[in-house]
Amino acid sequence: MGSSKVRRKIKRRPTKGALIRGVTEPLPRELLSEPTFREEMRNIMRGYSGLYVLYSRKTLYYIGLAKDLFWRLHTHTRDRHKKKWNRFSFYRIARVRYLKDIESLLLRIANPPGNSVAGKFHRDADVKKLLRRVLRNQTRLVNRVRRTLQQAG
Repeated sequence: MGSSKVRRKIKRRPTKGALIRGVTEPLPRELLSEPTFREEMRNIMRGYSGLYVLYSRKTLYYIGLAKDLFWRLHTHTRDRHKKKWNRFSFYRIARVRYLKDIESLLLRIANPPGNSVAGKFHRDADVKKLLRRVLRNQTRLVNRVRRTLQQAG
C-alpha cells in the first residue's frame, strides 16, 4: 500500500502588534507631574523607545522620537515647547531600527507646527528621478511615433 502524506497547515505568526508595543490616547500634561502616575509611567516605558506626540488642545503640535519616552516628555515641560502643548500621546516601538523612518514619515505627512525640521529619507528613497526617466523615455517614444506618422502622412 502507498503511504499517504498528511499536509500540515503552517501557522503564521500574526504581524499585528509586531512593531507597536503600547499606545495611549491623548493624556493631560498634568499627569507628568503627578507622583503616582510618574512612577507607573516610568515602569510602563522602561526599556522601550518610541514616538511621542504633543497636542495643543486637540490639534497636533509636535512629533518626536525618544530612547527614553518619559524623560523626553518631561523635558518638553521645561523647554521652548513648554507653553505650547497641554496633551500628549506615546507609542512604544519594538523595533528601534525603524524608529527614525517612522518619525520621518509622520513628519512628512502631518507637518506639525512645532517641528522645525521635516523628516529626511535616504537619497535612494526619492523616486522622482525614476519618474523623470520614465517621462523622458515616454516623450521620446511619442516623438518617434509622431515623426513616423508625419512622414507617412
